[in-house]
Amino acid sequence: MKILLITFGLLAIVSSTATVAISSVYQCSCKNAMVQIDCLADYCIWDSTSETCSNKACSVFSKEDCEGVPDPFNCIWNYTTTKCESFTKCSDYTFTIGNSGDCSDKLIQCQADLDTIDSAAGTLKCKDRTQDAVLSIDNCNLLPYANCFWFVTPDGKQCLQNTTTQKCEAQSITKCSDYTKDNCNILACYMNNNVCTELTCAILPEESCSIFLSYDSKQMTFCTWNGSSCVDLNVSTLTQEQCLEATYFTYGWNTDTQKCEICVIPDTDSSQYMILYGSILMAIVLLS
Repeated sequence: MKILLITFGLLAIVSSTATVAISSVYQCSCKNAMVQIDCLADYCIWDSTSETCSNKACSVFSKEDCEGVPDPFNCIWNYTTTKCESFTKCSDYTFTIGNSGDCSDKLIQCQADLDTIDSAAGTLKCKDRTQDAVLSIDNCNLLPYANCFWFVTPDGKQCLQNTTTQKCEAQSITKCSDYTKDNCNILACYMNNNVCTELTCAILPEESCSIFLSYDSKQMTFCTWNGSSCVDLNVSTLTQEQCLEATYFTYGWNTDTQKCEICVIPDTDSSQYMILYGSILMAIVLLS
């Protein structure tokens, strides 16, 4: 995937925290670029008259770039037509039951609609995500056993495999140690002396030193390799060149303050810029 090295002005809320809500991740796009030099031609179009930067049409992107552009681009790769298209609505997309995770993986803001399972065709449709969690599902009962890993239900429970009954069941999880050895959430935890334990940047090897999720998949923590160990990413120390890539398109460069700040989507109807909550995509890469 090409790295979208856009820098951004007029951002919001300076923060050095390494942990952010999933709704804030991956929200940078061309519309955040306030000067022409930040409006990269590979992904954006600069209007010299209005002095604004806008996203290119989805149709110009290759498969690799289509799946890599940030969520606000609103692009989706159509595996049927083999084209990059503008996302319409979650219910317009169908996947095989075994690939039900693609509703949240490939469509980002969606989740599998288990009530639409067509056993004869072996398919199901997608629906709007019901909560701000990477892994969101309405219930566990209809989730295929093979896909029963850490999806979060509206009441805060998680779908986990019961290896005895061979069924997908909802269980209450409040910390990593609530998981058993068989279902320890590898997106947020690791096995330490036979106990499922919370991940930290410090225990990650260099090749995995990037991001990890909270146990409920509602937050993401950024890490960085300092040359000898993995440490929490301090966003306030990032340079303009590092800001976007190191934070998975979550922070951009504020040309006014000369700092790395969380991206916001400009509200053209107001002189103020408000944070608009969106959905995560990049964290799902951890599942593949």
